[in-house]
Amino acid sequence: TMDMINWLAQQGRPDEVSRAVQSLSRFYKLTLSRKQSISTIYREAEHVSIYLQIQNMRYHDSITFVSDIPDELMEYQIPKLTLQPIIENSVLHGILETADKTGTIVLTGWMEDGDIVLLISDDGVGISPEILSTILSGKGNSQSGGTNIAVYNTHRRLQILYGKDYGLAYSSKPGEGTEVEIRFPAHREE
Repeated sequence: TMDMINWLAQQGRPDEVSRAVQSLSRFYKLTLSRKQSISTIYREAEHVSIYLQIQNMRYHDSITFVSDIPDELMEYQIPKLTLQPIIENSVLHGILETADKTGTIVLTGWMEDGDIVLLISDDGVGISPEILSTILSGKGNSQSGGTNIAVYNTHRRLQILYGKDYGLAYSSKPGEGTEVEIRFPAHREE
């Protein structure tokens, strides 16, 4: 991202430099501010929206993002940085691996039996069954050679905070895309 900002500056495109710096600044404020480890769904959705704005500056608006979380869920608590690693994997290992390097990510959610369920869907390349079975084990590797450690850590953090019935669940069809369900107890911000 810094290389992109430098390139825009060298090209004499101050408006785009300003927009990129503002987005990056807001991204880091949301990431690093407030010492608490718990955020709200609203702030986490804003965080991934800004992350995707930055990625679209880098990858020429190749990612469409649709956030369709009901307003009544926005003030519920969620551990900080729960959505971003999953969205990042959707971009890097899903959408940017397609032939045309374009795609859509949809974030939605609902209340179910006292829990919040968020669903992140992408229309990227999907995940092979062999890799899919190891993603949440902490021992797997992605198709592109990554370790999946950020996703594993996100899953384990949810389980440590809330119990083994919570965390991430992956489903995928190679060539069609991936869905990640995130489940955690419904608690409003205090």
